[in-house]
Amino acid sequence: MYFLFLFTIIAGASYFIFAPRRFDFLTVFFFSGTMYMCYAIIGHVDVAEYNLSYTYTSRSYAIIVTFFLVLLAGTIARDVTAPAAHAAPPAYVEDPDAPDYLAIMAVGGLLLGAGCIAIYILDDPRLVLTGDKRVLLANTGSRPRSYAEMFTIHAVIAAYLSRRHFLLVAAAALALLLLFIGFRFAVVMSVLGILVAASARSPAVRALYRRRIFFVAGAAAAFVTMRIRAHLLAFRNMDPGEHLRIFDQILAEGLLPSLMVGEAMGPALIFLAGLEGGVHLGYGHFFSALPSLLVFMAEAGIDVQSYNDYVQGLVLEEIPPEVRGLAESNLGSWYAVGGISAVVIFSCAYTGLVIFLSSLMHRARRSCSLYLAWLPILTFYNFRNDFAQVFYLSKQMVLTWLLLAAFAAVVVASRSSHRPPDEMGSSAR
Repeated sequence: MYFLFLFTIIAGASYFIFAPRRFDFLTVFFFSGTMYMCYAIIGHVDVAEYNLSYTYTSRSYAIIVTFFLVLLAGTIARDVTAPAAHAAPPAYVEDPDAPDYLAIMAVGGLLLGAGCIAIYILDDPRLVLTGDKRVLLANTGSRPRSYAEMFTIHAVIAAYLSRRHFLLVAAAALALLLLFIGFRFAVVMSVLGILVAASARSPAVRALYRRRIFFVAGAAAAFVTMRIRAHLLAFRNMDPGEHLRIFDQILAEGLLPSLMVGEAMGPALIFLAGLEGGVHLGYGHFFSALPSLLVFMAEAGIDVQSYNDYVQGLVLEEIPPEVRGLAESNLGSWYAVGGISAVVIFSCAYTGLVIFLSSLMHRARRSCSLYLAWLPILTFYNFRNDFAQVFYLSKQMVLTWLLLAAFAAVVVASRSSHRPPDEMGSSAR
């Protein structure tokens, strides 16, 4: 199974790199999965700090290969049946009315994002005054922080699409502030959305994609993003020696293992520990996650158990409570729900959903920013999350976009009502 896994990865990478297609969210889906499954290349996960060691077996490789085969089959089928998705420009590129509307959305996202960040920092100023990771972990579940990330992502993508460079710089500054605090989510989601949009709008980006420089630059950017948080925490701790220790670790381990430690270890550890521990949850686990789609679920007293809760409660008891809950494994949760058949079902469902939303994005005009912000969650962040977290993040992304869209619609309608009839532009499509 190991050689079948390697063959699948190499064949898939060759298709996405050399086939005459744009960089799209199916590309993101494949290479994100490759990054998060990179421990499968070396065949084991070792966590010396807690004396943990897990080895990939034929069953674990079969689960991974099943996912990638479904994704590749869906991608090839879509490319064959809908070649216009890579030939014709998306509708939002041609909409003359979209830039003003999207600029207003970007302003709204900036204001609300900055307000949420201010509330978050004022609630615990140590977030920016110290580099104590325990403070960061204690504030991970903060609602202002979560909404700050969503509004910031919408602001960055809307500003990019509107071609308002000042707004883009301001929105990017908010995303970098969140990165400085210690949260990479807004930066990564925004960059992925912009890359997909740029591949459709910019001939220069498409040229880079064809020359494969795109992938080299993307790999370098991924490495910097995944490793930079440790340096930022060291900077705020005023500890120059920590920077040297981090660089020594990178040089000692190599670039790929260093990146793996920075991001892929948690999901890989949860995946293998759940398989070895025999965690089986049934389809009830999927349905129990659906309340995450409800608004104000916390106020209603709804508590959703994640796959990680079961794995770390039953199997990984060696890990102290203060560092639990930092990662999930989507493939592990799929298998725990119903075995390899469930892996096939959810692989088909996620691949189909990504294809469907991508087709909607291609035809969308003003709503394209929603898909560019939402799809990175399904194609990248999905690999380190369970059903409940993906549902919760998707709900927040859609709700915050609806709020900004309503704000922009009100402003546009107000401006139009104050114009003379002969000066009013064309109605929104």
